Amino acid sequence: MSEFQFIEGDIELINYVKPLWEKLNEYHKINSTYFESRFINLKFEDRTSKFINDDKMGVKVDLIKDLDKDLYIGYCISTINKELAGEIDSLFIEAEYRKYGLGDQLMNRALEWLNNKEAKTKKIVVAEGNENALEFYKKYNFYTKSIILEHKS
Repeated sequence: MSEFQFIEGDIELINYVKPLWEKLNEYHKINSTYFESRFINLKFEDRTSKFINDDKMGVKVDLIKDLDKDLYIGYCISTINKELAGEIDSLFIEAEYRKYGLGDQLMNRALEWLNNKEAKTKKIVVAEGNENALEFYKKYNFYTKSIILEHKS
């Protein structure tokens, strides 16, 4: 089994996330039934601009590195705004590493950070086509609050 290192930081780590985020975006593109074009046109820089351009938003980036392979294999980005609304914005682990409980560790680290920041609310947005992630998030008391339907153009 590989040895893993968790690297915690803020916006300065965002560029290490990019290759993993692009894999997540590709996963969403492949699995989206109705909004594939959204993921085709979505760029990392556009997705992260809300973190980078808002100096009132707190950002936490957790990276996981496989030390044996010297390779980043997972990440979680969490944010909190000035109204203390927290969000787990993005979470991804390479498929072959999903059996080690690393997603659980990322979630626990994100929730601990949001709690320490005294988040009044915490949310996760799950893309259409990724509904299988809902069961994972239920373990952390995240449940469907509302369902937003969007017109497909």
